[in-house]
Amino acid sequence: MRRHSLKPTRLAASLSVALALGAPHAHAMTLEQALQAALRYDPALQSATYEEASSREARIIGRANLLPNVSANYGRSDVAADRTITTGGRPVNDKPNYLSESASISLRQPLFNLEAYARYKQGDTQSNYGEAVFAVKTQDLYVRLFAAYAEALLAREQIQLAVAQRDALKENELANQRMFERGAGTKTDVLETRARYELSEAELLEAENSLDIARRKLASITGPLTTPLPKLSAGFTFLPIEPETFEGWEKIALDQNATLIAQRFQVNYAELDLNRAQAGHYPKVDFVASYTDSKADSLFTFNQESRLRSIGVQMAIPIYSGGGVDAGIRQAVAGVERAKADLAAKTEDVLQELRRQHRLFTSSKARIDALASAEQSSLLVIDATRKSIAGGARINLDLLNAEKQLYTTRRDLAQARYGHLIAYLRLRQAAGVLTGEDVLALGSYFSN
Repeated sequence: MRRHSLKPTRLAASLSVALALGAPHAHAMTLEQALQAALRYDPALQSATYEEASSREARIIGRANLLPNVSANYGRSDVAADRTITTGGRPVNDKPNYLSESASISLRQPLFNLEAYARYKQGDTQSNYGEAVFAVKTQDLYVRLFAAYAEALLAREQIQLAVAQRDALKENELANQRMFERGAGTKTDVLETRARYELSEAELLEAENSLDIARRKLASITGPLTTPLPKLSAGFTFLPIEPETFEGWEKIALDQNATLIAQRFQVNYAELDLNRAQAGHYPKVDFVASYTDSKADSLFTFNQESRLRSIGVQMAIPIYSGGGVDAGIRQAVAGVERAKADLAAKTEDVLQELRRQHRLFTSSKARIDALASAEQSSLLVIDATRKSIAGGARINLDLLNAEKQLYTTRRDLAQARYGHLIAYLRLRQAAGVLTGEDVLALGSYFSN
């Protein structure tokens, strides 16, 4: 499976919301720096790393079932006996006291063992499954990181929009107050604008809270933040994708999606478990060899030394096990069918997510274009409304509503642009082709 090749570095300490808005001479945390920190810090990825390391050992454990097994034994005892021997019809008692020693070494090599072979293949499959799961969790980190990064940047933009809205309302309030004092305006205009201004103050506080939460969420992935965040660059451009059709992405996902690859290994593991269960009906043949050196290994040989060497073949033939083997086979068959059903369900889930992200990505272009046009239209509406108020054709409330619509449109436009980038990554994730380089390629969309 493909691994990330970036060398991560940890970030330390935290900053306040004010620092998040950026200092004039501070360098913003780039997307590459965020990714490096996440690869080093993210607890979920660290857990996945250890999980994969554990699964790699299954390959060695499984292979051990096919390799020779060598064992050595040594024993040493002081023996004190009380013996009676009948000689010529008369019992004779003696009490021999001697030292008994025995040392042996033995070797056993499987020659024919279907169960051991199945376990060997299962170990290999389990290691491959672990690698596939690690790929799933690594791609999940890429998406989680960028989503948290974008959420923090968007939250900061919301603060900037809220500040601009509040300041504009403050200017409107002052202008309405001056007009009222000159007799050219009404008290209602002043009160309406004051109410909208106070509402904007509440919205600004909410935006600041959202930014604090978003930064904490990002810090839970990258570690404590010590630098401000960048901003989305001007001149937003759409990302290209290849292939463009859903059918093309579907073919890629069925072949490369890491979740499906992992589940296929699960099916393979279940099938090997069936082979292992079926092996209970077959004999086992081992090559065995041993060497034993003993001294006074029994009461009758306490004054003798012996050396035994043996080499040969042992065969064990199963005859009856109380029905346990057949029950194990039926259990394994059920396990295979369950794994296949899980694969079918996961395939459907992956394709549904792929279709959803493909639609989100392709429709985001039209949505961004529409919101960009709406932003320009809102500016024209505001200008026209001001002139109409001066001519007596419109009222102050119309201007307030037009300004509110402008800020709402700008908020939605910012969300749509970030959504376009996130949908791009999630589409590639669902297809199973997302890499760290795909994340880094989005760094060009941000500036200090």
